Amino acid sequence: MIRVLADGRVEVVSGSIDMGQGTYTILAQTAAEAMGVSVDQVVVRLGDSRLPGSSIAGGSMLAGSITGAVHKAALAARDELVGLALNAPNSPFAGSGANTLSVSDGEISTGSGDGPKVTIAEIMKAIGREHLEIRRNTLSDDAQEAAEQRRAWTTMSKVTGPTMGDYSMHSWCAHFAEVRVDEEFGTVRVSRMVSAFDCGRLYNPKLVESQWRGGIIMGIGQALLEEGIVDPRNGRTMNNNVGDYLVPTNADIPDLTVISVGVPDLNASALGGKGVGEVGIVGVAPAIANAVYHATGKRVRDLPITLEKLI
Repeated sequence: MIRVLADGRVEVVSGSIDMGQGTYTILAQTAAEAMGVSVDQVVVRLGDSRLPGSSIAGGSMLAGSITGAVHKAALAARDELVGLALNAPNSPFAGSGANTLSVSDGEISTGSGDGPKVTIAEIMKAIGREHLEIRRNTLSDDAQEAAEQRRAWTTMSKVTGPTMGDYSMHSWCAHFAEVRVDEEFGTVRVSRMVSAFDCGRLYNPKLVESQWRGGIIMGIGQALLEEGIVDPRNGRTMNNNVGDYLVPTNADIPDLTVISVGVPDLNASALGGKGVGEVGIVGVAPAIANAVYHATGKRVRDLPITLEKLI
């Protein structure tokens, strides 16, 4: 749901969540671009089940599904605002003869530029509206019945897989690892990682690159450090604390180079993006294991790769 408020701000309202992956940021950017306002004018409200429904934040699917809905709703809200500005009796554009208006930087003006230039807040005051409220979803126009909407949300919540018809909507990656193995002690250090990703359109490249790097760091931990040790006598986890369960620290992580090689994929989502959340970790451990094999000639087939398995 998009709400245009009397003070000119735009609200994005959804029952989805942001657990640190940047949903607030990309929804604000999407609404701002479609509405013709600055990001500073957009307020995002999330995380309440009473708000309009959303797909889950899992399976690397939230961004691709919700950005399309926000974009669609924001365009509809802009069109309604323009229609009111053209037709409301008290509007500065009433009787101007304009048949269309543009919205840019939070201001409404005629396409020719020779008419008035009015802020959204001034238009809302002129037409006497406290707010405009528009709801949209990413379903096609012929699938708007309640049953179709329920079926769509149920399918998304079950995360049946990123395929539809003849198209695959998976993201892809290739990891290249360089390792250094101590010949005497068998210790392994990752000295360099280069990774290329195809995730379609990147809604916010800085957030995406951080997500990719985070996944690679988790993959290094999976390959070399992380192991749950269970006592076979009673099934208890012996290293169930952050002192004994090893995770990567800054000293364990080399230079990481991430490269986007994707292009917008409109078969995957309304705006061309594909999943980013989990793709970074996939393939890291196998790349490191292959590099260890190249360096030592020893194939390790269970993780983590420890010095006991190499000596």
